[in-house]
Amino acid sequence: MNIEQLKRELVLAIPDSGVLFERAVEACKKRPPPSRYRRKLEAIREDTLKCIDRAYKVLENHLRKVVETSPFIENLHPLFRDLLLLNINVDEYKVCLSRLNSSRRIIGKIYHESRKRIKTASGIRETLTARRTFFGRIFSVLETLTECLKKVRSFQEAFLRLPEVDTELPAAVIAGAPNVGKSTVLRALTRAKPKVSPYPFTTRELIIGIFERGDLRVQLIDTPGLLDTPLEDKNRIERQAILAMRHLASLIIFVIDPTETCGFPLEFQKTVFDQIVSSFSDTQVVKVVNKIDLATQEHLDNARKFFGGSDIVYISADKKLNLNLLESVIEKVFREEAQSSQKKELGS
Repeated sequence: MNIEQLKRELVLAIPDSGVLFERAVEACKKRPPPSRYRRKLEAIREDTLKCIDRAYKVLENHLRKVVETSPFIENLHPLFRDLLLLNINVDEYKVCLSRLNSSRRIIGKIYHESRKRIKTASGIRETLTARRTFFGRIFSVLETLTECLKKVRSFQEAFLRLPEVDTELPAAVIAGAPNVGKSTVLRALTRAKPKVSPYPFTTRELIIGIFERGDLRVQLIDTPGLLDTPLEDKNRIERQAILAMRHLASLIIFVIDPTETCGFPLEFQKTVFDQIVSSFSDTQVVKVVNKIDLATQEHLDNARKFFGGSDIVYISADKKLNLNLLESVIEKVFREEAQSSQKKELGS
């Protein structure tokens, strides 16, 4: 099951056990029209049974659906697992999901015991006492779930924020220092509309666009800007870019700002580039010098000095200059990858 379907089917936990209890009580109050010609004890017994039936159904349905539709971490793609680990405590989530399930079974046991007691009650007082006892015991169980309901809800909300990456589709990751124009490159090459601002750290999540050339479809993934700190010291936002490169990228498009108007000098950008190349040595990297519409000859010469000039693609994503050169590189890489995969399949 893909992540889009998991998100659609997810039933969000009610984070307040008191609210959940009140819903059960309200369900109890929704009485059907009384049957005529019933003796008083029989009428109260029937109403009481229907009351706890409705209350139990509310609790059972909610807890069961929360447990059944909340994803199992082990079944998720490694990218999604690691992205979730940036935001939540997975061990606590697993424990709490298990507690919700075990509490659901306890509530079921209380329900069946209460029904039996109500059916065998010898009088009205005993019947009503059984109903009060049912709700008292249910309240006590729900009260112990307060923290777990909140933690499961927090996990679910983090899950809903995950990017809807198609893990079966080939992917190129757009990386670089902050404000070098990565989002503008994505806008220029796909129909995606990421936010573009003239200040760094605008992109804080992974943003997906689809690059199409004939029958070729490739995901382009815009990532948050990277600083020149070691990989192990990257912050939560930067780690999203690292995870995308680790788990998805067949190609890394490294964007360079030769004008340094991004606020980061070429030396800084080169350090980020070297970290990526050394960390992902098995992944092809294409160097893209952006903002050539703003760059002087001196800017371009300095870029060649730092990054080498033989395999650089020069573009202006904003003005859409030389985009065909970058598009050709992307197409070449992924068509070769597809051919290689086909040969391996035929060989096996």
